[in-house]
Amino acid sequence: VAAMFNSIRSSISSNLTTGMSGRSFGSMFASGSDGDSVHDKKAKIQDGLRKADAARDAFEKDGLITLEVGENETFDIPHGFVQSVVVASYGTSAQEHCIDVKRKVEKDLLAGKQIKVTNDLMGGDPKAGVRKVLRVQYKPSSEPIKMEVDENKELHLPPHAAEGVAQASYGLGVSQKECTAELLYALFSASGRPVKITNEAMGGDPAPGKIKKLTVTYDPNRTRQAFKMETSKELATFGLIAPWLFRDLCQAIGLSLHDLYSSLTGQELLGGEKQVSGKSGEIFWFTADQRFVLKTISDAEIATLVRMLPDYSQHLREHPDSLLTRYLGVFSLEDNGCNTQFVVMNNIFEASPHLDLMYDLKGTTEDRWVDPAPGKCLKDNNFAETTVYLHDAFAAGIHKAISSDTRFLEKQGIMDYSLMLAIARDGSAFKRPLKRYSQFMGGIPATEALGVTSDTLKDVTVFIGMVDMLVTFGWKKVTANVFKSATIGITEEIDTVAPDRYASRFRAYFGLKIRGNTEKCVVSTVPADGFVTPMPALGRSGGTAAFFRASYKPGAADKEAKLSKDYWIGKDLARAKDEVAFYEVAKSLMGVPGWQVLNWMTPYRGVCRCPCEVSASGPPQDVDVMLLRNGRDGFSTCRMLDIKIGQVTAVAGWQGKSAMSAWMQTNTIDAVTNSAGQGFRLEGFDSPPDTLGTFEDLLTEQKLLKTTNIPAAKVRRFNLQRMTATQFLGYFLDLHEVPSRSGKLPEPPAKDAASHLSKLETQELVLLSCIEELSAFVDACRKVQAPQQWIGSSVMLCFDSGARPSREVLRRQPGNWGVSRVHIFDWGRSELNLPQAHARLEEEKKAERSKYWSYYRGAVAKLLFDCCSLYVSRYWHDIKSVTFTLWDKDQLSSDDFLGTVSVDVPHLGATAQGTYELSNFDGSPVKAGLLRGTIGTLNAKVAPFQQSSDSRFGAAYIATVHKAANLPAQDTLSPNDVFVEVATLPDGAGDVKAKANLPEVQGLLRNGPHLSSLKIDAPTPAWDESFELGSLRPEAKRPFLQAIGKALGIESAPETELMAKVDEFFRNTVRTAANEEKATQLRDRFIKTCFSDLSDC
Repeated sequence: VAAMFNSIRSSISSNLTTGMSGRSFGSMFASGSDGDSVHDKKAKIQDGLRKADAARDAFEKDGLITLEVGENETFDIPHGFVQSVVVASYGTSAQEHCIDVKRKVEKDLLAGKQIKVTNDLMGGDPKAGVRKVLRVQYKPSSEPIKMEVDENKELHLPPHAAEGVAQASYGLGVSQKECTAELLYALFSASGRPVKITNEAMGGDPAPGKIKKLTVTYDPNRTRQAFKMETSKELATFGLIAPWLFRDLCQAIGLSLHDLYSSLTGQELLGGEKQVSGKSGEIFWFTADQRFVLKTISDAEIATLVRMLPDYSQHLREHPDSLLTRYLGVFSLEDNGCNTQFVVMNNIFEASPHLDLMYDLKGTTEDRWVDPAPGKCLKDNNFAETTVYLHDAFAAGIHKAISSDTRFLEKQGIMDYSLMLAIARDGSAFKRPLKRYSQFMGGIPATEALGVTSDTLKDVTVFIGMVDMLVTFGWKKVTANVFKSATIGITEEIDTVAPDRYASRFRAYFGLKIRGNTEKCVVSTVPADGFVTPMPALGRSGGTAAFFRASYKPGAADKEAKLSKDYWIGKDLARAKDEVAFYEVAKSLMGVPGWQVLNWMTPYRGVCRCPCEVSASGPPQDVDVMLLRNGRDGFSTCRMLDIKIGQVTAVAGWQGKSAMSAWMQTNTIDAVTNSAGQGFRLEGFDSPPDTLGTFEDLLTEQKLLKTTNIPAAKVRRFNLQRMTATQFLGYFLDLHEVPSRSGKLPEPPAKDAASHLSKLETQELVLLSCIEELSAFVDACRKVQAPQQWIGSSVMLCFDSGARPSREVLRRQPGNWGVSRVHIFDWGRSELNLPQAHARLEEEKKAERSKYWSYYRGAVAKLLFDCCSLYVSRYWHDIKSVTFTLWDKDQLSSDDFLGTVSVDVPHLGATAQGTYELSNFDGSPVKAGLLRGTIGTLNAKVAPFQQSSDSRFGAAYIATVHKAANLPAQDTLSPNDVFVEVATLPDGAGDVKAKANLPEVQGLLRNGPHLSSLKIDAPTPAWDESFELGSLRPEAKRPFLQAIGKALGIESAPETELMAKVDEFFRNTVRTAANEEKATQLRDRFIKTCFSDLSDC
């Protein structure tokens, strides 16, 4: 259509008067194969249309129905249909050489008898050598005719008489169902053959178990009309299909039939052959005045159209701004054994200028790419980078029209329709025509966005309309759906889906692609002259998006340059286009009430185009980089957790995610990682402690991995993804040294040591700072005014693990310690759902966003809960003893217990050190050796250390693990892989040993302990690793209580109430850690207190 229409458009001005031969378009169309030339076929069609127009005029003026029958053809009009015969002539098709035969046929016509048209019956041969035509004009009966047919019997109507069915009902007595549309569909599908009356054909069984009747009311005024035209061989028959129904439709939309036929017959039709680039093989014609399009159509499509015509007319009456193509008539040309049927439609591109681009859009991805070329009609995948912005009122009106139109088509069982969208970039000569149909047809001023930067925005005129609305979800489509779902549908959105799914997807697609101007995303541009270029490459995110160092030049004017020259980091926009729109909208919402949640978004500056070192060997290339806050800025060693939020991190069809990709991620990652367990998972860990490295060594050195060639990086990542929050938070805070790997961590100079926080103080303040930020974030989530669908986004926790903060930070206000950063990021599969956008969503889509927003909030609350549980477990209680528990690490089963020992903490100035005998949880000694005669031991030390007067800790200790001996062998094929858990308890060592067999005590020991490194294949492991332990002063607990109050929405509550909440949720959780069910109940109660609307945690 695009190729033909643009070429026709450029030639119309010089051909309006003389017309244009269809042969002129031969280069754009496949050759015709119907025998006649294109010109001959067009001529016959227009001759037929002229006859139809004359018959219409006769009916409108005198109430006469015109009927033409060819020589040697048989016809009848049922008895009672004809009131009187006005004219009956017999002669050539052009009504030359005619004789009056009224007397010869009137009696039989009135009686409903069958008539065979012959020279003998007509009383002569007015012109020898050609086939003649009987032309009758009669007044139809003024009364409707009723017929009844029993179930399983056949309804007999004369050929081409289906249009006369005015009303039909099926049933028995009061049990009746209206079935006019079903009967019309059956009659047209039968093509003149009798129709068997069955429950299936009539659309249901209103009286089960009983013989029903079909009652038909027939309007004699509405018989189909057909006209004859002489050809070189045989008479051609030109027929009007359902003309009375289309007359009603034209009246519904305010179109004069006189105007329609004048346009169709006034000048020669343009076009008329098959389009090379089209798949359907249909033929198109255009009227010379550009108002109407003629397109060939199949029997099934005719049946569908006629069936839905009454509802279609009513829909257009109720929705005058509908985007549906106006079907204005269906005609047939039967010539020399070839039957051409075509529909007349309004031209949705009427009065447009030259069209630069035309798209056929379905909202799917299957086979929706066309190699671009001038004049080609493009498809969805070509349109992927484009968004059209309109005046808000137009955008809202179009969305409303698409919604009502697709719901109508869904009810009709229609799918596979398209929205045609054409773009004219040069609108200087464009004059918007009067709106004959919808106000949205005929050209709308718009902005075409081809990307995200301002230089991709163009002022254009768009033309839209919905077409190809006659395909039902029949058995062929159902079969295609089954086949494609199992093949193509694994990776793409297929087109052959049920009408409800098709309509929903269609609405969602155009809700994103056609937007109001207030939703326009114009990317903030940042000049490159303030940065050092070319920007050096830093690495890639997940192996896709490249990152570049964005360092300010000395003296750069930006305010961020005064804070740090490395304040920003550059991310390649080519791999982040789906994120930049999110950032821009979020940027515009900063400070708006209800959007405080965006304060935690990674700060975003804009997009900078500058030279970058894309390749190590090649020259610099200009790259659009998205400037994001550099999380590592100001840190000597940035330890960072990337925590992907949500129990589902991929949704088929959401933001371009394929069904196969979503299924794979859901079933091979989400389902087997901590996403399924806690609603989030650790996706990345920058600068992890040496301790974690020793555990990863066990994974990557296994013989199984070496034989399967699984990359070590994948094994390490999977290990991270399976960690619980308690586990990865423990590693996150781990600052102790592992001498066997890297020696001591960087320390401040001895003369400055007293002015810096200890490792214990650093760990506590980092965790407290994260808790404060997450609590405030939970509070902000409660204020969001519309549910969000942030699929696959992440929460980042980070701090400087390579340097200890100055003690000056202790003088800052709670919540502003400045020792850690918490951000939300990774918006590639997310959207910002504004309240006005949410209001226009369908209920199904609203429910979907509510579901995923529940997942998101619940996961964030769970993360906060686990941070708080760890904090209370480590720092809340007084310390009376330190317990060392040894374990043998297993990868395919639970860890094996090796022994435990508890040591009372000494008074300040004293030390508890020695080689201690290991016990089982029941208090019995751990024994090893062949005869189990040797008692296992652990050499360890516990010593208090003096805190500064400004410390938040009232007591602090250093626990050192030296070495173990005589451990029982747990692995049959190799020595034990041993690690130690170090935990503090508020009970003395004797009480701990006496109660160690209780699940509550074991839960206390395993809830957030400090971990030593793992000693692989070590029968007598040695560590020499120390851990700083402590308990908070009472006044130091207030910031934590305030944070919990904010998370629970009770920040103004008295301190006693907040302390009771800590006991209720976290101290009880620590005590019941070994009882998973009770621990889960406490966690869920906490989440529901944070978000009262979450019914399912």
